[in-house]
Amino acid sequence: MISWHGVKQLLLRVPEDLHRKLALRAGREGRSMNALANEMLEAMPEEEHADRTARLRAAAAAAGALRLTSRPPVSSAQRKRAIEATKGLGAQVDRLLAQERDRM
Repeated sequence: MISWHGVKQLLLRVPEDLHRKLALRAGREGRSMNALANEMLEAMPEEEHADRTARLRAAAAAAGALRLTSRPPVSSAQRKRAIEATKGLGAQVDRLLAQERDRM
């Protein structure tokens, strides 16, 4: 269950096509638009975090500890199979994340 302690409401106006895209993705993933939007906003790197990450990568590259690997491209069929295999997991992941937040 989601803990609403410390939660603020945000009214956000978005273009119709963005709203449609969010609604379609949320529907595909079997979860709410609110949960999807929260995840996307939380995933946005803060400037400080992004700067720290860039510094760490530069230091790792200078030390020879950073190796770039190439991955073969994913075919459309592979992508569809991966999406099908994870369909409906969004609600379960939302629930697990909420439980983890409540533990903190």
